[in-house]
Amino acid sequence: MPIPPPNPAAYDTLETVTSLCRTILADYIAGLVPNPQGTANVNGVTVTWVSGPQFSLYFNGAPFVINNVPYQVFAVQSPTTLILTAAGPVQNGVAWVATIATGEIFNDSQAYVLPTVNLGWRKLQKKLIDKGHPRLEEETIIFNLPVVTNLDPGSQQWISWSGFFDGTNLQKTPVLPPDFISPLRLWERPSVGAPSPTNTNLNRFRPMHPAPDALRATIKGDWNRHWDWRNDALYVPGSILSEDLRLRYSSYLADLAPAAGGFVSTIVPITRSAEALAYYAAAEFVNPRGGVLGTTFEAKGDVAIDQITNSFSKLQQRASFSRRAWGQRGRRQAGMGLGRW
Repeated sequence: MPIPPPNPAAYDTLETVTSLCRTILADYIAGLVPNPQGTANVNGVTVTWVSGPQFSLYFNGAPFVINNVPYQVFAVQSPTTLILTAAGPVQNGVAWVATIATGEIFNDSQAYVLPTVNLGWRKLQKKLIDKGHPRLEEETIIFNLPVVTNLDPGSQQWISWSGFFDGTNLQKTPVLPPDFISPLRLWERPSVGAPSPTNTNLNRFRPMHPAPDALRATIKGDWNRHWDWRNDALYVPGSILSEDLRLRYSSYLADLAPAAGGFVSTIVPITRSAEALAYYAAAEFVNPRGGVLGTTFEAKGDVAIDQITNSFSKLQQRASFSRRAWGQRGRRQAGMGLGRW
């Protein structure tokens, strides 16, 4: 996988994303009451809501005054129950007032900000994969796939992230790439051993085909020809010759982690994705807190995703494709000695 340059202009930074999030959340934050008040029943450390705004996650750790006596909230258990850090006398229907620090919501220093952004980051990648964007497609070659050790037509080989099953035994290698999600296209060729400047494999790759229902139980030959993806593993019938597999696959990018210079130095390695990511992160922030804007934020993120993918779609539409004449399919081209494969 290519490593992006240190801080290319095409990539936004994590600081840009969180700044956009705060802008997006401005109306939501403005709707919070910084000093909610009401009445409640108190029994030791347990406070039961009676009137006023119900308790929310924003009450956690907040100063909480009951009948003019200051306390602090330890944890909110439900919209009608919270726990104090210190016990108070038994009281019913007494006045309370809380202090909610609205100015610190989604500040970069808050512990929940990075996990929330990464939830949006994962959603953004899923959306791009659904759109077929090439940023989340990779290719690799798996060399020297071992020969099948079980000639039973019903036997199969498989490769996963943890190892390779040769038809009889599970081997530690080869394995799928760590960023592999699912296969898109596969090719195969006879292997000539470990590649090196003096050992170049000039065999052409043949395309493999996904099994429409399941792999057929056939006599083992010198090609796999078909593949199947199930149970988080890539299955093939198995070949009596060692094969190289060329894989084109859907991949994912790792969760964002702050660089040494902080959010301002942390790149978001998908070009011009800050707006979409900020909307998705904002949706992830408000949804569990009872906000009604989550659906709107996600819809605006989808619009931003469309803007990212539309440029690629236009590029694809400019390419010209034409079908070969029927008589040329599967035959050698006269005078060139080139076959279909």
